[in-house]
Amino acid sequence: MLKNFKSYILDRKKPLTKILNFLIIIASLILVFIISLEAFRHDSFLAHSIYFDIQFWICIYFTLNFFIFLFLSDHKFKFLAKYSIIFFLCIPYLTILDYTSIQLTQQQIYLIGFIPLIRGGVALIVLLHLMMERNSTALFISYLLILSAIIYSLSLIFFIFEREVNYQVQTFGDALWWAGMTVTTVGSNIVPLTNVGKIVTTVLAATGMTTFPIFTVYFTTIVNRLSKTDKK
Repeated sequence: MLKNFKSYILDRKKPLTKILNFLIIIASLILVFIISLEAFRHDSFLAHSIYFDIQFWICIYFTLNFFIFLFLSDHKFKFLAKYSIIFFLCIPYLTILDYTSIQLTQQQIYLIGFIPLIRGGVALIVLLHLMMERNSTALFISYLLILSAIIYSLSLIFFIFEREVNYQVQTFGDALWWAGMTVTTVGSNIVPLTNVGKIVTTVLAATGMTTFPIFTVYFTTIVNRLSKTDKK
């Protein structure tokens, strides 16, 4: 009976993988919404807040998904060797910190709270790859979604670390302005003062330099395609 069940599941492996990754993305979006809300309200992330409670159960769900993907894998040892890092992204680190005597700052706790969101990013990449293979427009959309997620996440981190020490960062809108100018490599008049702010500025600028040429290639391809169509 177990063999029949496994055979039934494997026959529907690709659709099931899409559904599981989609649910992971939905769970991650819930985390993004709550972590954003609590950041804007200056709430503590280690005081049994809404995010603290929900991220625990979502991390449990992520862990169950990991073992489901392991079950579906044809080569389990290769799967573990290749994707074991994903398991560590599923651990509810905030809950573990709450039961230990490790003392961290609110900013450090905030960064740790982002770890489960990386799992959602991995699921987004996998899902887009499964749904949009060999399609230039779909590939462009996937890059755009991933870039938007990176910009928003780094903007939140920049806002949290800079708002109390940098007079130029008073609202999240200031952080978004910094992100827009940095990712396009135009350069922002907002200068980061914290070490984390400097790091995310460098990461975002590097992301822009490596991503925007892809957009250029995409639009060039469209123009060439339209030009060939007109000639015909």
